[in-house]
Amino acid sequence: MTTPLELKVEAGYHGRYACPVSVVIEPTLTGPVSLEDTETGAIIPGYITVVGGTARLHWLLAELDAGQSRVYRLRPESVDREGVAISERAGDQLDVTIGGAHFTSYHFGAHVARPFCYPVNNVNGSSVTRNALDDDSSEKVDHWWHRSLYVAFGEVNDNNNWDELEGHGRTVHDSYDISSNQVFGDLTGHGDWVTVGGEPLLRETRCMRFYDVGTSPLRVFDMDLTLRATNGPVHFGDTKEGGLLSVRVAPSMNASGDGKIENSFGGINETECWGKRANWCDYSGPVNGQTTGIAVMEHPGSFRSPTYWHVRNYGLMGTNPFGVSAFERNPEISGTYTLPDGDTLSFSYRVVVHDGDARDARIADHYNQYINPPQVTILD
Repeated sequence: MTTPLELKVEAGYHGRYACPVSVVIEPTLTGPVSLEDTETGAIIPGYITVVGGTARLHWLLAELDAGQSRVYRLRPESVDREGVAISERAGDQLDVTIGGAHFTSYHFGAHVARPFCYPVNNVNGSSVTRNALDDDSSEKVDHWWHRSLYVAFGEVNDNNNWDELEGHGRTVHDSYDISSNQVFGDLTGHGDWVTVGGEPLLRETRCMRFYDVGTSPLRVFDMDLTLRATNGPVHFGDTKEGGLLSVRVAPSMNASGDGKIENSFGGINETECWGKRANWCDYSGPVNGQTTGIAVMEHPGSFRSPTYWHVRNYGLMGTNPFGVSAFERNPEISGTYTLPDGDTLSFSYRVVVHDGDARDARIADHYNQYINPPQVTILD
């Protein structure tokens, strides 16, 4: 590269904080690179992906005030940084570390009803989700099928792929793809939603991208979920029992105790958040003596956005665009949907694990930068 590429990032109307950024560039480099702040000389890691001949540069913007801009110079040298690492353990589990610290593990063995992530650790190494491995007798276990962070729905062609009671369906994992670098790590799980008899209904592709946000007291990842009808039309019933992204928080965080639920419209706890549509929902509370939380944000490009939320004071939080009559308490309306054979439904989410509650962690700002990323211009 004879002339170093320079890029200008503009915050726009909103302050930016631990913000994933990317821009399409000419495919002259691939893999790990770095960016130099032309004003301060600071060097940060970058990574270039090439998909279908299109090159895209990725990095994390630590902080940029509203109305401010920053110019970076692309450098071919990589930064010596641990970043994100994803590795297989025991043949049925993938471990995700960020900066050398364990963030989560993706469990997909044949012994589980459906794949899930557990633990989901904050930056201090404490899990914000309930134990999901049936090995902690110190936790009072209700709804044992609420396994930490997972994908499930209760009425699919009259099959129950939500709980683990008698006659339940399953999501059968069969393969995964992983890659990781100094900026992010990608984990894509593939599997089939099947009936109790093993008949396939849907093909699931669950793509998770985990970011290294440096010294920010956060863990951030995106999940893109695609469901494809593979064996005839698939009917999604109108039931509250579901969460296309479901979270069961640590018991000490429950809003029936010292925890708090908050949504994007300012609703607080179950009375004001259950069955309501919102762009995001956050659950926070004490874990090991510190207030911590987890926010789930839905991208507006998702099916039937903004979604309804199946969120309970006892610790459950999930997105559910189908249970309309249940949530609206009106049997005259219906949220049922039939997916034609071969067609797909798509859902996109950003998850932020944070210190403090939703306001302390600026979750509204994180949602805005998720759907309205900063403008990036390639300079001449």
